Order: sequence, then structure tokens, then C-alpha cells
Amino acid sequence: MNFQDDDDDDSYIGAYDDGHWAWDDLTRQLMFKKDIPDMPQERIAVTIISAVEFREDIDLNEQQRFRKRIQRKFDEHDVVTLQDIKDVVLYTAPPKIVQPIMINLLHLPATERFLRALIFYCQYFLQTSDLMNQRTLELNTKIRTPESDKTETILLENLEDLRLLVAKEYSNVILGLGEFTKFHHMGASKKSRSLSKRDSLLFETFFRISIQIIWIALGRKSFSQIELEVNRIFKSTVFNSAEHKMSKDNKANLTAMNPNERMVQLGHCMLKRHKVNELSPLMNEVHCNRYINHRMYGLGVIKYPCLSERHRYLEAVLSLPETMLDDEDMSIGILGLPRKNFDILLKQLKSASPTSSSISFHKQSSKSSNMSKIPTRKSALLTGPLYREIMIPPRNHAEESMQPCLNFPTETIPRRPCDEIQHKKWIKRVQRLKFRQRHHIHISTTSSRLADY
Repeated sequence: MNFQDDDDDDSYIGAYDDGHWAWDDLTRQLMFKKDIPDMPQERIAVTIISAVEFREDIDLNEQQRFRKRIQRKFDEHDVVTLQDIKDVVLYTAPPKIVQPIMINLLHLPATERFLRALIFYCQYFLQTSDLMNQRTLELNTKIRTPESDKTETILLENLEDLRLLVAKEYSNVILGLGEFTKFHHMGASKKSRSLSKRDSLLFETFFRISIQIIWIALGRKSFSQIELEVNRIFKSTVFNSAEHKMSKDNKANLTAMNPNERMVQLGHCMLKRHKVNELSPLMNEVHCNRYINHRMYGLGVIKYPCLSERHRYLEAVLSLPETMLDDEDMSIGILGLPRKNFDILLKQLKSASPTSSSISFHKQSSKSSNMSKIPTRKSALLTGPLYREIMIPPRNHAEESMQPCLNFPTETIPRRPCDEIQHKKWIKRVQRLKFRQRHHIHISTTSSRLADY
């Protein structure tokens, strides 16, 4: 089964659509000419998304094959990069979902910005969740003061800005802008009929791969919370498949959040509409009735002559090379950590010790390990995090309202390309797998025919 077969009824384009009539002097008659040449439709095999299972481990032969054919070569500043995580996820994914269109989608600079924003958001969300659990427990012995409201307001604003950072990248995916044009469900020209089923399956697979990337980037911990939160922010409650699969106990724990926890972690931009027309939390952040500095929408793309400290920090989250993260004391999961501290599947080696800042964060978060709402969080905190605690610069309205120039900036930041070597390796691997599959089918068919004789 493939996407195009599923949408045969929905994707019909008339014989005289997308073109114009013109007089042909040779045939002396009117001829229909298409405005855009026919593009071959990429046919990709699909599977039920809920059935996608990634391998947890690979044998020695597979490790040697991965190291020889896929793994990025060691360099002078050898740190874990987003490309390394993508390589591990694609190698351990079921072959039926590793298709050329998915590889091309994952190897776009805009996709890398999207994934980095998503990893950073999930990391800060888990960090905030632990802190709010601890504060809730402390309410049994402490009195709530106005200072508590100020602290929680800061956490609320940080999470809302990080969701907006993800939303601005995701909006390009939805609208098919820039590098995502060829992946739009109505085609590059946006004139054909919507391939809704194809689009749904493609991006459901992409989100499943993204969740796996985030989970590995955050040290293979808290998968349940990551899956639940990613599904929550991209979909409305009605379509949150992760929440529907939750057990009754976890659902009860989720609804047991007190109002302060719910306000901080979920935000206040929750516009209630009818079920079908309800916006996702990400789109609610874009339409939220709150102060949003216009520079937020151009971070990582537009070159602003002057940015506040907070905006420079968020811009670095999207575009700073992994080799420079440690120098800037920034933390985006395991990105930027020495690759020698991890095995071939990016699992932490037992001999590798966490950083001093990670240890200090573990001392704080270990107190709240017994209060985790989801069981996987409790066991995850026992080993301590691999990375630093995120410290986002505070918001300074006076600094953010600066107008350094009369004209709106139009210069873009130099495009940070993906690793083309790794991209070509994956395309070649898919071609080899397809050739083997066809060869195997051909041999099987021939053998069955000979058996009939």
C-alpha cells in the first residue's frame, strides 16, 4: 500500500487543469500546454503509525555495518550532533518507513531548526515539570507568597516563548513555505487537490521519528512524557493519540495537576472551540492575546542588527553549531557533548561521568523524583541527567523594544546546510535495500513458478 493508492479518489486532477490553451502553428490547431511540467510522484510504502517500533539494540555485525557505511567520521572537535542522532534513529527504524521522501525531509536546514527547537522545549518542559512537582510538595510546609507568583510567571513566559519558537518553524511545514514547498499536500504549485491521506501518514511518521530523536537527545529518559507532550502541542485534545493510549492511573495523575501546575505547564492561551475547529496549542500560541516581540518570528532566519540577550540566546538554540554549545554554556540535550562518552547507539558509557553542573541539577531534582506524575520519570531521575540545567535569560521589555534601525531588516542569516555526505549515504542505503527487496521478490516468484512445473 502507498500514499498515492490511498488517495486515488481525492487526488484526481482534470486533464485540462493547471495549464493554458495556445495556438500551434505546426498542427494548426489549439493545443493545451501545462504551465508546470509533470513531476514524478514519489511512491512510499507506509505502515500503521502505532505499530512503528524502533530497535533498542543491534548485534555486532550490524554495529560494524553501521560504523563502516553510515556513521559520521570522527573529526577534530568530535561532539554529538543532531545528524548523529538522526543516523541512529533511521538505522534502528523499521525499513518500511525509511523512504527517500522521509530522508529528504529530515535533511533540510529548516527541519533541523524545527527539531532543535522541539528538543530544547521538551528539555525545559521536563525541567519545569520537576520544579513544579517540588513546589507543590513544599506547599504542605510553606506558605505561598507573592514571590511565588513571580517565579511561576517567569516559568510560564519561558514555556510560551519556547512553544512559539517551535510554532514558527511548524507553520512553515503547514503552509509549505520555503524548503517545505515540495512536501505540501497540494503539490509545489498548491493547485492540485489535497492528498490528505498521504499528508497525514507522511507527517504522522515524521512526528513518530521526531519523538524518537527527542528521546535519544534527552538521554533516553521520560519517553512517556515526551510522547504525551509532543502529541499535545501539535494536536488538539480530541486527536491526541498518546493520551488515548494512556492507562487510567496515568490519566488520573494527569488530571490531578493543581491549577498552578496546569497554568505554568499548559499555558493560558487555550482557545476553546468546537472539536473539529479547535486549534492545536502551538497555533494557539501564535494567536495568543499577549505581548509577542516581532523578532521572535524571525529568529534563526532574519539577521537583526540588534537583539536582546534573551533573543540572542533563543537564536543560538536554533542556529549555533554543536561544537560551540559548550563554550556558550548552552544545553540542548546531549548535543555538543563529547561523542567518546557514548556508544555507537548514543547510549551513555558507564565510564563517562556527567558534568559538574549536571550533578548539581541532579541534587535538586532528586528530591522531587518521588513526586513524578508518570512512573517513567521516577526511574529516569535516579541516574541523574547528562546535561546542564537550562537557564534562559530573563525578559527585558525595555531592551526588547529597541528600534536600532528605521527600515525593517531584510538580510537573512547565512544558510547552515545539513551534512550532505550523510544525506547521500542514506539515499544510497535506501536504494540498496530496495534493490535487494526487488531481487528477493524476483527470485521468490521465479522459484514458485518453477515449483509449479
